[in-house]
Amino acid sequence: MKKTKFNLAILSLLLIILLAGCAKEETVKTTASTTKNSEQVVSVQEATKTADNKYGVYEEEDFDEEYDKNTATTIELKDSGSVITGSGVSEKDKIVSITAGGTYIITGNYHGQLKINANEETVHLVLNNVEITNESSSAIYVEQAKKVITTLAQGTNNTLSDGSDYTFTTTDQTEPDATFYSKDDLTINGTGNLEVSGNYSNGIRSKDDLVITNGTIKVTAKNNAIKGKDSVSIADGTFTLATTEGDGIQANNSTDTSKGWIAIDGGTFAIQSGNDGIQAETNLSIGKAEIQIQTAKGYDDQSIDTTASYKGLKASGNIIIEDGDFDLNTADDAIHSNATVTIDNGTFSLASGDDGVHADTDLLINNGTINVNHSYEGLEGATVTINNGDISVNASDDGINAAGGSSGEAEAGGQFGADSFGEPGGQPAGGGDSTKFIEINGGTTYVNADGDGIDSNGDVRITDGTLIVNGPTDNGNAALDYDGTFTMTGGLLAASGSAGMAMSTSDVSTQASLSVYFDETQKAGTVVHLENAAGDSIISLAPDKDFSHITISSPNLKVGETVTLYTGGKESGTVKNGLYSNSNYTGGTELAKITIDSMLTSVDQSGAVVTGSQMGGGPGGQGPR
Repeated sequence: MKKTKFNLAILSLLLIILLAGCAKEETVKTTASTTKNSEQVVSVQEATKTADNKYGVYEEEDFDEEYDKNTATTIELKDSGSVITGSGVSEKDKIVSITAGGTYIITGNYHGQLKINANEETVHLVLNNVEITNESSSAIYVEQAKKVITTLAQGTNNTLSDGSDYTFTTTDQTEPDATFYSKDDLTINGTGNLEVSGNYSNGIRSKDDLVITNGTIKVTAKNNAIKGKDSVSIADGTFTLATTEGDGIQANNSTDTSKGWIAIDGGTFAIQSGNDGIQAETNLSIGKAEIQIQTAKGYDDQSIDTTASYKGLKASGNIIIEDGDFDLNTADDAIHSNATVTIDNGTFSLASGDDGVHADTDLLINNGTINVNHSYEGLEGATVTINNGDISVNASDDGINAAGGSSGEAEAGGQFGADSFGEPGGQPAGGGDSTKFIEINGGTTYVNADGDGIDSNGDVRITDGTLIVNGPTDNGNAALDYDGTFTMTGGLLAASGSAGMAMSTSDVSTQASLSVYFDETQKAGTVVHLENAAGDSIISLAPDKDFSHITISSPNLKVGETVTLYTGGKESGTVKNGLYSNSNYTGGTELAKITIDSMLTSVDQSGAVVTGSQMGGGPGGQGPR
């Protein structure tokens, strides 16, 4: 990443002003509003699973799709006058009103409103081939109830739609504002179909908790497709959501930090949103789901308002993803948390106009197949930890970035501007760069970056796994860039790129590294082959981009041994990310025999020792400038 140095005196003055403005805040985690440049700070509770291994909060009745036709009240909706069999219902002025708890089986077509006002009683609606259109207000309006459970009867198609302009009784009235609107808890279940058109604003909205346990639901809305103020819990279902201005799914309670969360425990989602795909004011927790999201016109949309938000998965609190399939094509960050992001498993295909995955504090990847096919910066957090997985990152700036802190440097941003960062673990910003790090403990990570491939404002640590970096071709960035130390204690590293700002590992490592500067730029696809005195392959690599420098570290690279460096030739081994396994190398040009005399051996292509200062602060990492 390109960095801008500030005068320390100016920086000190700015810090004094900032601290004065924040003196009254007592907070532990940084969160941002829907605009990129306006931030607020809140304390967020950690998401936990319930006893039935779900992140959402469900009651037994939320899954109960059964009903007794013999005891239920039936409502056959008709514009000429609805037919009501049973009690608790009346009709007047094109409003069918339910005023008591119980089960109501509803059929028919209607131009008007179904309204529920049942005090603190539970109402069970069974939609059995219903079509309700209301040009001046909500199609279904829950004014008061303990809870409304709506069952989509098996094999039925149900349609709700409103008009583009609501009629209110007073000029300051703004609600209802959804085609299916509830002031109280709302549950949707059943195996039937529900299609909702929200022409005025929202499609489905609850001002309390919204629970969906099943159903095939299609929502087209001007604003948000599905919105639960206090929470949204989704156990299963098939969802097709489209919005022109709002979010696909949203929970927005910003006054109670125990609310404003979204939990998805299952389901299939296809979301085309005008703004964010899924947005939680606090935590977003996904147990397992299939989620496809496009925000705006996708990652290459240059016509958007960059003060707004067009993220795929977004939370002001923590994001945890346990498993699932995710296809995210977003104008803004594909996955974004103002706190932590944890990915335990899953398959991810990400194309982002800004960051692939961004966490203000800690980004933790425990496993999964993650392909960042397009991004400004690929993986970003105050700390980035990769424990396992198969990861591929393509970035027009930095590939993997651990940023933030008080180093006197401002991180440049993409079209959405600079990112904000807090301290690891969710502490407010202001700590030293020693708290920032990138750590790789396993898996396979491939980076193709036009900026810095690996960029840490603090340390880089590799204990195991494979890291392949195709860094920049220009001399203003480097394959490896760090301000602390780069410690290799295990694993395989091959980082190629330009030579002008090239850095290697630090000689405090316990595993040896070799840094090679080439006399001329090597063409993309040129094989670099390193073998030991016995002729055994240490590494065979064909970088995907032109390069004039390469750093190699391998458990098979031993201090005191002599290795032979080759370029060109042919390699017929199995290749992935330019790295060959089961090497079968022939026909290359021998450049040099090199003695590995320390934990970092830096040479030119003839084997002559290259010396230089270490820009990053640890010994032995930076070549000549």
